[in-house]
Amino acid sequence: MPLLGEQEQQIVRDRLGNLTRDVEVVLFTDTSTIVAPGKEPCMYCKETQQLLEEIAPLSDKVHLVVYDLAAPEGKAKAEEMRVEDPPTIILREKGSDAVNIRYRGIPAGYEFASLLEDIEMIGRDGHGLPEDVVKELNELPAEVTLQVFVTPTCPYCPQAVRTAHRFAYASPKIMGEMVEAQEFPALSQKYNISGVPDTIINGGVQRVLGAQPVSAFLEAIKKAVAATA
Repeated sequence: MPLLGEQEQQIVRDRLGNLTRDVEVVLFTDTSTIVAPGKEPCMYCKETQQLLEEIAPLSDKVHLVVYDLAAPEGKAKAEEMRVEDPPTIILREKGSDAVNIRYRGIPAGYEFASLLEDIEMIGRDGHGLPEDVVKELNELPAEVTLQVFVTPTCPYCPQAVRTAHRFAYASPKIMGEMVEAQEFPALSQKYNISGVPDTIINGGVQRVLGAQPVSAFLEAIKKAVAATA
């Protein structure tokens, strides 16, 4: 049974119909029935793959690549691209080796809009950040990781995810990752996630609660870097 109805398919066609750059969507899934020690079973691998397989044919500029962590090639690619858990989605311009715009978990509910906006950003619109913000990001002395914990029913979460992904698209110094909190309870517990969106910076050195403006994210990033200098 399709995840996207005819009306939703047409909306995606309309939104992605005038992309000017090719977008590669890289999915890491896991078809193994054996769960590694310390890991959680992949709750939505099948659904995530189905969702992306329904989106990709709706635009000739969207190209889906799937790696299975149950296969040797998938494991090797996961190590190369710094993927820890399935399902993980990495978005980038086709031909690029960037790995810093990612989703850990299915982009369902309100996060489906984030996925479409990210494809539009990479395929047409660009990050839209002020030049002074991009300059500050590029001048960071080390890479900064932003993990935005979300739930599918949170209407404010996409704003935080989009900020993290705009930063990541604007600068290779930023790793921006959406984390679906309910799919990864151990990770949520590790960072004491009690509400969403909650953005964990560099493993908890700093955090941004709520859907804050770009300036708040930038300030928290600078504080995180200063704390670990």
